[in-house]
Amino acid sequence: MIRINPDMSDDQLLRLFDKGTLNQWTPDAIEWGDLDRITPELRHAIAQVLTPVYLGEQTAMYGVSAVLPDMLSHGHHEEALYLSSMGMDEARHFRNLHKLYHVFQEEPVTRHRIPEMFRYHARLLSHKDSTEWIWGILISDLFAKHFYGGLYQRYPDTIVGRLSRRTLKDEARHQAFSERYLEKVLPTMDSEHKAQLIGLRDDLFRTMDSIGTRLNDSMLMLDWEPEKFLHDLYLDTERWVQRLGIEPGN
Repeated sequence: MIRINPDMSDDQLLRLFDKGTLNQWTPDAIEWGDLDRITPELRHAIAQVLTPVYLGEQTAMYGVSAVLPDMLSHGHHEEALYLSSMGMDEARHFRNLHKLYHVFQEEPVTRHRIPEMFRYHARLLSHKDSTEWIWGILISDLFAKHFYGGLYQRYPDTIVGRLSRRTLKDEARHQAFSERYLEKVLPTMDSEHKAQLIGLRDDLFRTMDSIGTRLNDSMLMLDWEPEKFLHDLYLDTERWVQRLGIEPGN
């Protein structure tokens, strides 16, 4: 896996890595005040609907280390370089949400209330194959895009909006990485492997539908319909399926 002088010629991935390096930030970059702009009832609802994302950031942080050996063993050194910086992003997101719970004086939802959360992330972590994991992470990043975007739209001048805005920049960079990687690898895959990616998408969406049902009341309190959220996310995911040519037979 370790090469003394690996080929590092993918300028697009190297630029993404450099961009990620230049745009690292810490919780100190966020103003954590203005809690009076969000009522205690809304804080509780936000804490509830944040839970799957909170767990997702933690899972992505662990997942990076799980797929790095596969990346390196296939000679994907630029990708491994970028994933190392992505691990820092996920760790920062996890730390920021952990701090937000303490600031809100709230706790995440327990796994007994939403067991599907753990099934979702166990499904992602079960894949040591880089391509399947990155496809799953792209779907999770699209989920994060819609989720953080929705929070920013609803609470722009609050700690929630400020944190969401900064996090969205990281998520956009992660999507660009996934796109670049999949564009390079998908043409080498057969129809059976592509069908596995579609199966993973379907499994993840079935699980998300169950999570949305369990969080329905909290989302409605935020003027957010779970069905609309999942519908928009599915349409966005389908655009990526078509764009990347993942459908078997393409």
